[in-house]
Amino acid sequence: MRAMDVLERLRQLSPGTANLLLSAALPRIIPAAGGLGLKVEEVSDTRAHISVPLKRRTKNHVGALYFGVQMTAAELTAGLWLLRRFPPNAYRSLVKRVEADFRSQGRGKVYALCEPPAEVFSALEGALRQKGDKAEAWLPVKLLAEDGTVVTEVRFLDAVKKL
Repeated sequence: MRAMDVLERLRQLSPGTANLLLSAALPRIIPAAGGLGLKVEEVSDTRAHISVPLKRRTKNHVGALYFGVQMTAAELTAGLWLLRRFPPNAYRSLVKRVEADFRSQGRGKVYALCEPPAEVFSALEGALRQKGDKAEAWLPVKLLAEDGTVVTEVRFLDAVKKL
């Protein structure tokens, strides 16, 4: 079964079941994510939310969440939001640029949250209608500690192309 078919079937399930199955599928779809313990918390039209635990495989030399793991969680979170809003049977997306601002150490479970303002989706959708095949937008992702402290803020310049 193709990835596009799997994603379409996930949309037909309850959100909890879809998130559980997507969490299990992530390491198979993206092998580099294997062993990180990523869990899909939520994927909707307005936001995507992934958690990553602090454990031996995700911890750096000072006992905090490794920055590479943070970036992996952030990219996957933005990617899930894009897949939800722009299904892979009709669109392709590609990260063109990344900017990250480290704020504090993640010394426990960290949550990656992509919740773009409504204007981002409207701008992408409008540009795709006007220009026809391509559009770009910055997608913000916040990585938050369990107490809500911002660990890292990431921005992805994503290009969306209509097939």
